[in-house]
Amino acid sequence: MSWKQHLEKVSEGHYVLPRTKTMRVHADLFLSDKLLWGDGTPESPGMEDAVFDQMVNAATFPGVTRVAITPDCHVGYGVPIGTIVETDGVLLPTAAGYDIGCGMVQLQTSLKVEDVADPARRRQWINEVTERIAVGVGAKRVSKQRKLNESTLKEVLRHGAKALGRGSSVTERDFIPVEDTGVDIPGRAYDKRGQLGSLGGGNHFTEMQVDELGRVWVMLHTGSRGFGWNIAKHFFVEGAAHLGLKSRSEDLIWLDADSALGRSYWNLHNMAANFAVANRLLIGEAVCDALEDVFGGTASIYYEISHNLIQREAGKFVARKGATRAFPGGHPALKGTVWESTGHPILIPGSMETGSAILFAEPGAEKSIYSVNHGSGRRLSRAAARRQLQQEETDQRMKEAGILLNTRTTPLDESGPCYKNLDDVLETVEQAGLARVAHRLKPVACIKGAD
Repeated sequence: MSWKQHLEKVSEGHYVLPRTKTMRVHADLFLSDKLLWGDGTPESPGMEDAVFDQMVNAATFPGVTRVAITPDCHVGYGVPIGTIVETDGVLLPTAAGYDIGCGMVQLQTSLKVEDVADPARRRQWINEVTERIAVGVGAKRVSKQRKLNESTLKEVLRHGAKALGRGSSVTERDFIPVEDTGVDIPGRAYDKRGQLGSLGGGNHFTEMQVDELGRVWVMLHTGSRGFGWNIAKHFFVEGAAHLGLKSRSEDLIWLDADSALGRSYWNLHNMAANFAVANRLLIGEAVCDALEDVFGGTASIYYEISHNLIQREAGKFVARKGATRAFPGGHPALKGTVWESTGHPILIPGSMETGSAILFAEPGAEKSIYSVNHGSGRRLSRAAARRQLQQEETDQRMKEAGILLNTRTTPLDESGPCYKNLDDVLETVEQAGLARVAHRLKPVACIKGAD
């Protein structure tokens, strides 16, 4: 009997997995019938059976008080990608993941679709951006990117956006406090600080988009780069040793927040989160400059938000692994901000073929620990995409859609068929009463990390 048949349907878009096996709490799953069961086609296969054990794992950690699963959920490391875990006094490195603080920036512009209609000028914009920022795995800042001295770099690790003079009106948070600035930064992480202001590889991108009213936006996706990755790796090794686990047991690691190791992780996790927000803002400013130079008009940062992070909320730790915070209007955390009455923007990337979206939370987001999905969710692994998809056919689809890339050919493992249908995912979010779609964004030019 499939685990899916044990689910209890609460309402449209909302199921509950009752406590089973080692689970300490039940799990709330925000899935439509289609996303859960599929429709019998390869494009809609339903939820992977392998996520069951990872959901059980998420609900088994000491200190866990709530677990929620988002509609873009798929198999990850330790817990599914698309998981929110609320804990009391316990930190879960596996629920923050390797790319600590990974997230999004949305740039708004004064441009209209007709202003960017010329493919040659869009190509010029791509070239201008890639001259200003470095892209790809291991890339470092290039000459045109803003230089930061040693003192400023240290301030970035401690104060994130605040160190750059940025305010909270455009950021989910200026910074997460670092309680002990004397904590040792692992050597390999320390060596990667030079990647501040660079775009990573994989699914990270800078993308020009057009909304339903013909307005031009730009969306960025990147995180804490090698700095955060090496901090995470350090604690997966140290945490496993502390708990007496075998190596490569990061799926099972938990840390008492008051222990020496827990306090060390929390401080370094927060440094990585601060690095990530500063990284996104630096890239955003460079992209705004390039846009204004090529097309004229104005461009500015609209909002910045994370989706791989642990934050303190209402006295608990809330870990979002591939999930986006969703505070509706009236939430206490938004008091005194420009988003107090509307709720803050929620930035949801889909794929470079099918586009993205901007959402705003509804009061019902409380059911999902004030969280929604962080994308559309992978349907094909990278290896499967390279086996199953045809390069010529994929390139032709992108050409017919008028989407320009910085790469010679379309990365098969990031093309549209690799991801679930974003509209199905967004429909589920609205169906469950978690958030509403404000803008649907279609890509016209995309810059990917050249791995």
